[in-house]
Amino acid sequence: MYIEEKQVFNLMDTNGRRSDVLNAFNIYLQTLQEIKDDYPSEKWSNYPKSIAQFLFYTKAVEKSKDVFKKHGKFDEFINTLEDDYTAFIEKDSSWIENNLSDVAKVLDESIEKRARHYTSNLVKIGFTDSKRNISNAGYDYLNGTIKRDPIETFLPLNEINIILIRQLLKLKIFTKEVDGKRFYYSPFFMALHMLLNGANIDKNTFSIVIQGSSPYMEKELKQAIINNDISYEELVDYFQNEKVVIPEDIAKNSIIQKDVFCKYFGSSKNKEKIQEIYYSFYLALINFRNHNSKENYHNLVTCLEDNQELLKKAFGYGKNIFDIGRKDKRLSLDEFIEANHNHCFIKSNELNRVFYCAFINSKHIDVMREYADTTTRLLSATGLFKFNPMPDIAYKDIIALVFPKEFVDNNIFGIVDEEEYSNYEGSIDSYFCNNLPISGILNYDDNDVNRILNSVIELTGADDLKGVHSVLESKKNEDFILHINEKYTKEEIVRILSLFSDRKNDSKIKKAVNDTAPVPTIYEFIVAIAWYYISDEKYNLYDSLNLTLNADFEPVIHAAGGAGDIVINYDNLILMLEVTLMNKQAQKRGEWEPVLRHSLNLKAENNNKGTLTFFVADELDYNTINIWRAVAAVPLESTFDHKKVDGVIIMPFTNNDMIRFLIEETSSVKIIEAVKASFAAVPKITDVSWREEVLNQL
Repeated sequence: MYIEEKQVFNLMDTNGRRSDVLNAFNIYLQTLQEIKDDYPSEKWSNYPKSIAQFLFYTKAVEKSKDVFKKHGKFDEFINTLEDDYTAFIEKDSSWIENNLSDVAKVLDESIEKRARHYTSNLVKIGFTDSKRNISNAGYDYLNGTIKRDPIETFLPLNEINIILIRQLLKLKIFTKEVDGKRFYYSPFFMALHMLLNGANIDKNTFSIVIQGSSPYMEKELKQAIINNDISYEELVDYFQNEKVVIPEDIAKNSIIQKDVFCKYFGSSKNKEKIQEIYYSFYLALINFRNHNSKENYHNLVTCLEDNQELLKKAFGYGKNIFDIGRKDKRLSLDEFIEANHNHCFIKSNELNRVFYCAFINSKHIDVMREYADTTTRLLSATGLFKFNPMPDIAYKDIIALVFPKEFVDNNIFGIVDEEEYSNYEGSIDSYFCNNLPISGILNYDDNDVNRILNSVIELTGADDLKGVHSVLESKKNEDFILHINEKYTKEEIVRILSLFSDRKNDSKIKKAVNDTAPVPTIYEFIVAIAWYYISDEKYNLYDSLNLTLNADFEPVIHAAGGAGDIVINYDNLILMLEVTLMNKQAQKRGEWEPVLRHSLNLKAENNNKGTLTFFVADELDYNTINIWRAVAAVPLESTFDHKKVDGVIIMPFTNNDMIRFLIEETSSVKIIEAVKASFAAVPKITDVSWREEVLNQL
């Protein structure tokens, strides 16, 4: 990724940035694939060269209704087309000649431009090239399938975790070209450097250092970071106090007139309103400096209180600008003067200078924090980087063997020639877009890999790599259970489950669990934990989930592939929970086929072991209930090997049923036995040649 000097890199544009980053990747890749399948001749370009960008935005809005709730200009555009929609899509020359000029601006700025912004994150992570062709890495992410190398094989991470590690490992932030060379910075290696060294660092500092570091930094500063000659707090302070060029017309000590002030103290949103607030704060500050009266103090504090978050971001580096006490007990005038007498806004003889410097640097820090939100979400989604309660590395001793300190230090910053850079990223066959295993990315030869594997085996006390994986998986499940018992008590699960009946509670659900994950994914996670509390027999809860979890054991996204939502492997039974938030009408379209397919394939794969499927939904469609009952009566065929299967049991339960089971402490054995007994009474249809008999009579 190339950036300009003073630019902060980002992995998801502000326009269209969303918390469910992994879900966005999945939706956007699916959408690009659909456009490619349906309109193979359409390239990624604007209208009338192509309809691809228009189609992408249309589909993205439809698939992400809970994210993109307001799109008035798009709706207006569609309404304007009315009966001309087909002519527009088919790029009818007559329609273009007569109508395009009237809608061109809205089409470009409110639709196609947003499509470009939304998909830019796919380019930045290497899932597509700049022309939005899906890369090998992108297809692997979309399908959730990879071929693991020996290092990836023993790591207790799923396919999505591994794919993200691979791409972030390859991610480099490049400078402009100078004398045929480009410097680069690796955020992933910086993160490893900070946390493998055992640094006790808060998330805010971690985020600013990761996002604020740059390939443009001076050589001496880069070396100081590598050698740990500068603390991370000092590095943050360095970012907060970078040199700022003061415009001449505000450099003097006289009061800046409003028209001049507005030239330099701007905002991208609600510009005039926000500039009014900035200027009011500036004047209140000047008045207080000129005369420390109670009235001026009251006006200053009122301005700060009324616009707290806005002013913190603009002038306070995200923190309170002044110490004004608690909301229920504000400092008196004398107390305020004593507490803030050393603040540069109070003591400096050059207020305009320090005020402008604070504005520029505070905004810069705010941009770092804003962009760091996506970066830390992706780091967390690798399954390696923890952020609760403090940034840390999962499986730290193991990861330290895979990434030795000297190797990490040597890869934080570097330099490449222009040919290396041109081969690195941009095209569909570039290094960044290609799917390489961890050992290939790190350029480890067989000796390197064997040395690491032997060290890991020795460290874990296992007999071989399979044993290493087993040890790490067991430890992961133990840690996961501890996390569940601490954060998701049975009472908390009942509380969260009760929220799903009303989609207006989505924000509450995300806050209670993880705002990175889509609500349907969270529902799977919560139902899985509910059954953990219902179950009499213990099992590997972590392995039962077909979800990608982050390093803090929170759900991120449903895993790709054809497996069921939750598959529990008991000693004498395999129980699958298929979970949906689809309403009654949608269940017929969205659940009948996949639930039946998953249940069929599960039974075919485990013919010598009993299988059950519980279908869990907030509400149940009458026909769905009875279709599941009828399925048990008929012989069917699995979809992957066409094996004949009969007696498939799919038992529907509601969300309220699950809540009742938890509250009344209903035994899982009782539930399972009752279901088995009921379905055993279903009369079987054994006549499989009935269709031929009908045909023979015709």
